[in-house]
Amino acid sequence: MNTSQQPQSIATYPTRDLYLSVVFTLCGLQLLRIENHAGKGVFIFKASDEIDEIITRYYSGELRFDPKNVFETWKTLKSRTYSTIGDVR
Repeated sequence: MNTSQQPQSIATYPTRDLYLSVVFTLCGLQLLRIENHAGKGVFIFKASDEIDEIITRYYSGELRFDPKNVFETWKTLKSRTYSTIGDVR
């Protein structure tokens, strides 16, 4: 008898939008991984009940972050994306 358990599937939210990914990261959503899809980076976040509210607040201009944190997070995610897709810019 096999007693090993299969890992439970985690609900995810994928996006190719780097800027939205920066916002998600700054809002504390968990970035699970970055995938390479035909040379494009896809950010895979753990699904959250907060995502729709964050997106609404993002597009309505209601979110405020420290600019230094925004630029550092953007730079880190961009670098990780290039590494994932094999781009050596």
